[in-house]
Formats: sequence, C-alpha cells, structure tokens
Amino acid sequence: MYPFLKPGMNIQLTPSLKYLTQGQMEDIHLATLEVLENTGVYVANEEALQLLKEAGAIVKGNLVKYPEFLVKQALATVPSRVVMANRDGERVMFLEGRRCYFGTGSSNPYTNDLYTGERRISCKQDVVNGAIVTDDLPNIDFLMSMCLAYHDIPDMGYIHEYDAMVRNSKKPIIVSCGSGQNCRDIIEMAETVIGGPDALRESMILAVYSECTSPLQHVNDALQKTLVCAEKWVPVIHTVGHIQGANSPSTIAGTLIQANAELLSVIVIHQLKQPGAPIFYGGTISAMDMRTMSYQQGNPEYQLCGALLAEIGIDYYKMPVFNTGGGTDAKVFDAQAAAEGTYSLLMTSMAGGNLIHDIGYLDGGLVASIPQVVFCDEVIGMIKPLLNGVPWTEDDLAMSAIQKVGPGGNYLKNKHTLRNYRKLHQTDMFERRLYNAWISDGGKTLEQKVEERTKWILENHKPEPLKPEVAAKLDELIKKYESGYRKALEKN
Repeated sequence: MYPFLKPGMNIQLTPSLKYLTQGQMEDIHLATLEVLENTGVYVANEEALQLLKEAGAIVKGNLVKYPEFLVKQALATVPSRVVMANRDGERVMFLEGRRCYFGTGSSNPYTNDLYTGERRISCKQDVVNGAIVTDDLPNIDFLMSMCLAYHDIPDMGYIHEYDAMVRNSKKPIIVSCGSGQNCRDIIEMAETVIGGPDALRESMILAVYSECTSPLQHVNDALQKTLVCAEKWVPVIHTVGHIQGANSPSTIAGTLIQANAELLSVIVIHQLKQPGAPIFYGGTISAMDMRTMSYQQGNPEYQLCGALLAEIGIDYYKMPVFNTGGGTDAKVFDAQAAAEGTYSLLMTSMAGGNLIHDIGYLDGGLVASIPQVVFCDEVIGMIKPLLNGVPWTEDDLAMSAIQKVGPGGNYLKNKHTLRNYRKLHQTDMFERRLYNAWISDGGKTLEQKVEERTKWILENHKPEPLKPEVAAKLDELIKKYESGYRKALEKN
C-alpha cells in the first residue's frame, strides 16, 4: 500500500486569519500598561474602588492607576475557557481556543415586520419570534433578545426579554440588563429554570452582557453587573464599543491600545472580586463616517478591528473572545445585507472569535431582521467546512479508489464515493440547479426563499416548552420583580 503520510509530517487542519506578530501584540500590551499606570481609568463604583485600593492600586477619587502587578495577577487567574449549556443542562458550547459559535444580537429598538414590511418599534413578541426561529436553525448556537421588550418600568423590559427567550428556546442565552439588582433577578430566573445556584454553576445556561463607557471609563451600573456576575460565577461579557475619531483614536493601533486598557482594567476588578470567575475579552470597533457622523457596522475597518481583538484575546491573553458577525448597515434584507453579513461572518470565523453575535442586525444595530438571521444560518453552514480545513487521512487521500477506477473510469459506483459524498456541503437556499429546473420550480429569488423559510419556521416550529411548574415559578418571580421595581420607581 502507498505510504500516504510521511513520518513526522505536520498537518494544518484548521485555517486562521492573522494580522499581528507576537512583537506587535507585545507593543500593544506594554503601551496598555503605560496607559493604566500613567493615564488611569475612571471607576464609578464604590465596591470596585475599595477592591482596587486594598489590592494596591493608586486611587484618587474615581481615577484609578493600575500597577503592572495587578494586571499580571488578574491574567494569572482569569479562565482560558468558558463552557455553556442548553436549557436541559447539556454542555454544548466550548468557548476556548478558536472554536466558533454563532448567535443573534440584542436590544434593537426597531423591527422590520416580517409580514407588513413596516419598520416599527420592537415589542416582546418580536423577542419571542426571534427565539422561535433561532431555536429551529441548525447553525445558530445561542441567542440574545434581538429586540427591546419595551415596558413602562425600564428594567422590567430585560426581565421580559429573558422570559421570552427561555420559554421559546433551549439554546444558551446571553442577556442584557440594567442595574446590579436587575442582573441578580435575571440570574435568579436562570437558577429557577436549571434547578438552583449550584446547578447553574455546573450547567451555565446564561451569560450577561455589559459595556465599558469609552474612553477609559467604567460606570456604576456596568460595574454592578460585572461584580454580581463575578460573585455568582456567571460569565460576563464586559465589552468595548469604540467609534474611531469619536470616543477612541482615529488610528487602528491607538484604538487597540485604548480598548485593551479598558478591557484589562475591568478584568482586574472582576478577578479581584472572584479569582477564576469567567469573563470574556473583546468588543466592537467601528470607524465613524465623518460625512454623516454615523456608526458603521458594514465597513471594512469594523471587521478588521474585530479580527484584531480576537487575535489579541485568543493568541496573547489566552482568553475566550466575544466578537461580531452577520450584521449590516443595510436598511432591509437585500443584496447589501447579504454581502456584508457574509463577509463579516467569514472574517470573524477565520479570526477565531468564540461568541460571534449580532446576526440579524440591520442599520448598524438599530433594526432587527429575522430573515437576515435565517440567511446567515445558511452562510454559516457554508463557512463551517472552510473552518474544518482539509481532512488528511488515508481514506481522504483516496489512493485505493484512484487505483481501482483507473484511467477513463468514473467514481459514481465506487464505495469510496458512497462513504464520502455526503460530507460535501449541500444547500436548499442557494440555487445550484440548471436554469430550466429553477424556472419550473417557480424561479424564486434568494430573498423570496429566505422570507418563505422564515415564515414557515414561525408558523410551524414548536419549541419544547418549560415544565409547567418552572413556568409558574417564573410567572411568580416576574410579578414580584414588577411590584418591587414599581415601588422603587415611585419612591424616586
């Protein structure tokens, strides 16, 4: 038999996208240390300030200067992986290395109505619809709310968003929330679903989203959420959100340094609260369009900077990374939305982002589009074979099949073909047939196929419901929270 592999042969199975040398990442790290030690970060939370002061930081009012040893200490205890579970407690997302998982975004104030085409204010039913569709799609691994569930009591909207998601999908959930108390309440809901605090820590069905306030600030509400998550061992995503030329430098390298300073400074606080608690690196960086002063999600710099953050987080700090893909600046699901969604997903996948969110975002994150999610699910199915690289076993090299078929033969009846042809990607969404076959089947465009599939899922897919006793407990908690929030609102 042909000796198909040379002794000691190196095989690359997984492709990757790299922009930075180790020396460049070291430059960013050292420059970040200088920012943290000399410029400092504004911290607007008393508990965080006390933790930092006791640990050896220089605290003057709300301005904190971080000695290098605090950063080293935090990086020594921060986890290199986070594992999340579905609603049944099954561990399904291993957020480590360059493993990629895909999900929707959150908090869009508007929705493009699937049936009327109207751009309108979002509501809880839109969150329900997004959860139902996400639950059915094979390549969407987790969900965020996609839409705001508006409520006359602000923090209750987040309660209803989690309620809508957890009742309509078994997949892992990332939530947005308002205050620290709001974060505690949503965690309590997750504990109710999974069976208590210990069960939640063992099977983490929830992660919490938060943000820095650039440049170089951590506001009270955001730090409250981060500290609650550290205390409860719930993964937290405390991201950066930069607009180059507005709240960060107009150069990519300068923005990376500022972003890194913001991320490392909150990681220090988080690890001081609970060494070893799970937290993600990453965020978004976009260039401002100085002609319109608008935030852009489809521009090349946005994707490049996301890839750079992923590279720094994964390769230099060995941390799980929260990244974006599948969003667009298009106003409706059209050719622009498809193009920007596709190349953004390919970029962030090749960069190795672990939690890839914002699938379904239109208009730079202002509008939710379920058809965009359905389209991106199909694109992810095409990307996954690219991420797997080239299999390189004896059967893959097919030497026996080549010998058996020989010159002028064909492989249609060969057993090797039967074993392997199903591994090739198949699609029903993208048209691969001849023109006459397409016409005879209605000549449907991609947009029409996506809309039809989206409506079919909404009208036919039935997510597995919560157990009645768990649903009843959630109802009781929601009533309790609303009463408490309303009293607090009236008091203030």
